[in-house]
Amino acid sequence: MNSITCVFLATTTAVFLLQLHPNNVVDSFVINSRSCTTTANKYKDHGVSRKYQSDYPRDERNRELQLQSHSSVPSPTAAKEIDLALSDEETQQSLDYLAKLIQTHLDNAETAANTSYENSIYDNPATPLAKHRFIDLVTSLKGELILESLFTLLPPPDDERLIQHAIIAMQSLLVYAMQIGVKGTEESQKKMVRHLFRRDDPPPPPPGKAVWVSTWDAEDIRRLKFYRDGELGKRVLAALKRRRTAVGAFDLLVEMGVWDKFEEVSLLRSGFPVRFWDEEEKCSLENQQLKQKNDPNNISKAENNNHDPDTILGIRQDLRHHKVYTIDSHSTEDIDDGLSVEVVDELSENKSQKRRLRYWIHIADVDRWAPRESKLLKVAERRGTSLYLPSVTLGMFPRNMASYVMALTSNADKNALSLGVELLDDGSIDAASIMLTPSLIHVDYRLTYDQVDEMLDEGVGYTEEWQVGALLSAATKRREHRVRQGSTEGFVPCPIPKSFLTLIEDEEKEGGYSIELKIETTHNSGLNITAGSTEGGISTHYDPFASPLSSSQLIVTEMMILAGEAIGKWHGLQPMQEDESSTGPFQLPNVLTLPYRRQPAPDYKTRAEEARQADFLFGMNKLYPHAWYCRRFFKPVVVSEEPGPHFGMGLDCYIQWSSPIRRLTDLKVHAALKRYLRRKRVNEMLLHNINIPPEITDIDLGCDISQLRLNGEAPVSKAKIVDPIDYSSGLGMIFAARPIQSSSTNFWLFEYVRRKVDGKETEVMFESIILGCVNQERFQYAVYVYELGLEHRYLSEVGKLEEGERLWLKVVSVNPRLELLTFSLASKSGGIHHSHPTSS
Repeated sequence: MNSITCVFLATTTAVFLLQLHPNNVVDSFVINSRSCTTTANKYKDHGVSRKYQSDYPRDERNRELQLQSHSSVPSPTAAKEIDLALSDEETQQSLDYLAKLIQTHLDNAETAANTSYENSIYDNPATPLAKHRFIDLVTSLKGELILESLFTLLPPPDDERLIQHAIIAMQSLLVYAMQIGVKGTEESQKKMVRHLFRRDDPPPPPPGKAVWVSTWDAEDIRRLKFYRDGELGKRVLAALKRRRTAVGAFDLLVEMGVWDKFEEVSLLRSGFPVRFWDEEEKCSLENQQLKQKNDPNNISKAENNNHDPDTILGIRQDLRHHKVYTIDSHSTEDIDDGLSVEVVDELSENKSQKRRLRYWIHIADVDRWAPRESKLLKVAERRGTSLYLPSVTLGMFPRNMASYVMALTSNADKNALSLGVELLDDGSIDAASIMLTPSLIHVDYRLTYDQVDEMLDEGVGYTEEWQVGALLSAATKRREHRVRQGSTEGFVPCPIPKSFLTLIEDEEKEGGYSIELKIETTHNSGLNITAGSTEGGISTHYDPFASPLSSSQLIVTEMMILAGEAIGKWHGLQPMQEDESSTGPFQLPNVLTLPYRRQPAPDYKTRAEEARQADFLFGMNKLYPHAWYCRRFFKPVVVSEEPGPHFGMGLDCYIQWSSPIRRLTDLKVHAALKRYLRRKRVNEMLLHNINIPPEITDIDLGCDISQLRLNGEAPVSKAKIVDPIDYSSGLGMIFAARPIQSSSTNFWLFEYVRRKVDGKETEVMFESIILGCVNQERFQYAVYVYELGLEHRYLSEVGKLEEGERLWLKVVSVNPRLELLTFSLASKSGGIHHSHPTSS
């Protein structure tokens, strides 16, 4: 069965049709979709190894299914808060009005789903008041339209304030329902949304007090979710004689069709935008249209596009002679990195000298399309990161930009920021060889991990496509070098795998989707111990479900880490000009600061006993318990402008910059690097009395150059820095992304378990291993469930258990929505697994 993504399309205001979108990455315009992988992958002839060519770009008919957002962003300056000042009696009238609307909808749900309300929408005064008020409070356009249409079902009150109050109460009900499954104290719940706090926010109204905002925008949505006022929502539930709980509110919204039973509530609760607003789409489409206008044959010829400072200054190098490979998962469309290998000329005539290779890492030049202070950059700043959930992918940029204009798609010339580097024999970097340049590349191959592994297995990667084999050789050398430096791969050679879930459209399954589960080890590539490996006929490691090692994963992982270390070393070698030259031609100040990621080494001296326990677990071949136990030694990663070592990676320095389509901080690093290179070029021009091109702006360089435009007169004051890059801004949403992903993964994993258990008369059991003791008094243990790729907590019914002991655990209860899953010993052999007692 082919994997497809299911999206809702609204053909009229209240008629909803279910359409199937064949693309495997969710449209930026569509929210209630289930992301999944595809199985089809054909190859085009590029003149070499046809078997490994890609079919990108995909069929143009896919684009016709893109759903345009119907929302707009009013100007924040136009917002005005109005105290509705309703009496108690008027408040109750408004709540009763909303309750009647909801009940009318429920009583006529089947009829309403097949009725057009176009006439009533235009005649009803409630329509303009409700329009756009439920954006980011539901994950589907269908849900939004149901809520907007709700207020057309009955004649509205004469007093407009009652309608406004009812809309506020509906918002309150939605916010209250989002709290389903939330655990902890009120204080801990506030911490979950602290990223939504702004110091300059006005004080919130008292709980239950209705304040109408005349123009509704993203900032109002943020405040609504931060304050989490569900008092009016509770009163709506009371008026409907429903349970006044978050579960009751959730059930009501599902019954109304506003949400479905699989709603990504953690996503809604987080404040992460679930759609692109109309203005955001508009600036994205303008960029795409500009590209197409300058490229009538729809081929990416970056040199023809409007305002590229790097081309204007002559620093964008043409590297289209490189054979560039991109390696990614089958479903990835926002491809932001490519690799190539260059044969470097011999430095001397010594024939015995080895052939030198330069390895190039090409990263999509997103700053070319979303430069500083651009509207498109503001779109990314509102999100901070792309979000990948089992049910949906939410990009940092709209899809037409992320997957087409910015992405390193094949068969096209693409803008990139390229880094070239050579390696020494021990796998370390030859710092003097590092090159960094904006570039123009041509992507020849769009490969998947499986295809690269196949090329290497069949030998193609060492003959026709020798560059792939060279990349593997370099990656292997780099991994060995980092392990010698003390990296995690050497310290924890057998990390605990995790589950990765994909939803696949299947009309025969509940909700229309089946759940596919894959168990993978993070960076499962090289030196990790293969599942089920043996030595001398004796099993050295046991895991029947973890994926095997992957050479292609090793290549990509090590090349991206190489890029992060190399950029740090390159930075350390660059001259920093803090001020203009006091003598000679005027020079712009040129200082570059970058965010180094640093991690201190573990302190074994003060934790000698724990270190001995870790050694004991490893010596006893209890590899998963060893990996679990070693986590206590790792210190947090800190980000600083001062260079420093990263223990976990085994590097002297490391800067993250390889995913600018997906991470805002990486994009900021790109902007800083390119500004430095531009200022360096401008200073060279000034030294040779060459005029700065008039197209170059202050923002392009990050400093005020207005005095250099004074008809050749010498500047009389220092060039001021403009638009300084702050790496710490916008981190709140980035930090919030991980809990969203964790909660969503748990929900779908528990739903996977629920479906296995549902309707079964016999017990459903899973093989597990004890990782370690969490609470000795309660006999609570951390366990790893092989088949689920799940680390969980288990209360032993038989008292003390040993690390590495394997059990059969049966499911006692599971509630995906509340993220609850409990196990007990299975009846099989009393739950104790007696074979391989010491192997993990």
